[in-house]
Amino acid sequence: MNSLLYQIYSGEYDFTLERDNKQQELDRKIYAEWDKGGRMFGEKFMDQLFHLEGKREEMREFPYFRKGFQLGARLMLEALTAATG
Repeated sequence: MNSLLYQIYSGEYDFTLERDNKQQELDRKIYAEWDKGGRMFGEKFMDQLFHLEGKREEMREFPYFRKGFQLGARLMLEALTAATG
């Protein structure tokens, strides 16, 4: 998929947002847990798990992202139509 919408969703379109302290702290905690898993089960296992989880997230989340974007576009069209009609 090379649509602009998908580029935005997948992170290929860079509009970098600043993460707040709570998000950064949550990231640190998650990475610490992944490191524990890597020591317990091995890096190869954790890499495969991370890869599969990423694929699942992409399959599950992009349709919701697309629907939300379409809703926003429809609201804009309705607002513009109401203003001129």
